[in-house]
Amino acid sequence: MKKLATLMLVVMMAFSITACGSTEETKKELTNTAEYEECVLTLGDAEITTNDNGEKVAKVNATFTNNSDEPLYAMSLFAVRAFQNDKEITDVSDINGADASLIKEVKDGASVEVSYQFKLDDDSPVEVLIGEPTADQDTIGKQTYFDK
Repeated sequence: MKKLATLMLVVMMAFSITACGSTEETKKELTNTAEYEECVLTLGDAEITTNDNGEKVAKVNATFTNNSDEPLYAMSLFAVRAFQNDKEITDVSDINGADASLIKEVKDGASVEVSYQFKLDDDSPVEVLIGEPTADQDTIGKQTYFDK
């Protein structure tokens, strides 16, 4: 009886050790399309331009799709940030002007073209990250622009 109990204990310990190593999640490769809850943001093309303040900016175009049953806003569903040389650059999107579609109510099942503007520090590539609208802003999408 003791041998059986010992054998069962050894088998259980072996399974628990094996299980510890297999709980690691496989990381999903990030693309230019991010999904959060029932919404989708797809990063499109980008261009370098000058904004109304005379600042050199990267204008990143995207498509926001609301697949939920309630009207939502692109700006409130995704945290979009940009980086140059691993340093975050300033979002200068004009929600009262050219980028007003970010705060446009999007009905269920509809899509809207939106754009984000980021003030450039230099001519290096720009990495745009799409994050969840949470305090952690976990990255769920990514695209690099102006990579020579």
